[in-house]
Amino acid sequence: MGFLEFSVPYNNDQETLSEILKYKTLNGNRIREIYLSGPQEFSGSGRIAPGMTFEQFATAVDKIHAEGIRVNLLLNSICEGSEWYSSKALKSTMDYLAKAHEEHGVDAITIANPLYIREVRKHFPNIEITASVLADIDCVQKAVIYRKAGADVLTPDVNINRNLGLLKRIKAATQAEIKLMVNEGCLFHCAFRKFHFNYISHKSRNPGVQGMNAEDNVFSLNCIQLSRNDPSQILKSCWIRPEDARKYEEITSYFKLVGRTSSKSMIVRSLEAYMQESWDGDLMELMAGNLYSIGMSYFMHLNNKALDEVGFFNRVTSCDKECSECVYCSELVGKLLKRGVFTSAKIEDLGLK
Repeated sequence: MGFLEFSVPYNNDQETLSEILKYKTLNGNRIREIYLSGPQEFSGSGRIAPGMTFEQFATAVDKIHAEGIRVNLLLNSICEGSEWYSSKALKSTMDYLAKAHEEHGVDAITIANPLYIREVRKHFPNIEITASVLADIDCVQKAVIYRKAGADVLTPDVNINRNLGLLKRIKAATQAEIKLMVNEGCLFHCAFRKFHFNYISHKSRNPGVQGMNAEDNVFSLNCIQLSRNDPSQILKSCWIRPEDARKYEEITSYFKLVGRTSSKSMIVRSLEAYMQESWDGDLMELMAGNLYSIGMSYFMHLNNKALDEVGFFNRVTSCDKECSECVYCSELVGKLLKRGVFTSAKIEDLGLK
């Protein structure tokens, strides 16, 4: 395998975007695309991001294109209400995409709903379509359905990131390009996930002038407590370390970073670590979502390099995931996890540097 390619988040902050663009290439690897949600008046997405006008969206697109990097527009809401399938809603969405794709050159679009993938493919035969991680593609059957609907790229459910055999079968059955999400940091097979993203789909349409409200943290606080009470969840979460990306060479060389609601420092730190394929620090400081939150809330620290020493990748990509009959993650996290560690990265992310 040659170079690695990355899909990188834009958090609606121009300063962050400028910093990301400095990393077009690094260590022989490169940024292929930057993904972003558009104006909330047209669609929800998988994150509650700051408000954006179409003019701000177009400015960001132009800035990204000027550096020779592709733009991927997110349309990956999993619920838009009872009118989502009406002719009026479909027309509004297609008009929006026409403006984004035909007038502003948006190269790709990420969608969770297979019916919308089919509709977009019909209207825009040349645009690249990515099936979102929120499509929950966790088997060959779903992958084939999304491929037939019109998806060019598949982002599998993160819960199968460590099932190398299944990922190979999905690739063989669909002949689609695979994009793996590496640093989401959610609970393994989270029971709350679909309810959380359903809420986000609606809330992301109207985030409010002041951003997130207290109720927006209900799911996050829930998962933080679960992980605090059972730290083995930190290791069970199906992230992929920077050092392990090349071990997926038979499946893909294309990886997606999470961080559209993260700070500039966190996004840039994760981007640099994955492009360098190495991180000598706290693994949780590269993660988004639950793992990042628990690390920041309780100053937990997990030495990334220590996982090389114990052969972690080979163990978790060959286990049967019968966690009720195994104590490997519980025992290992007991040895490696430290508490009360206040690092320079945490200081920077908190804006105290």
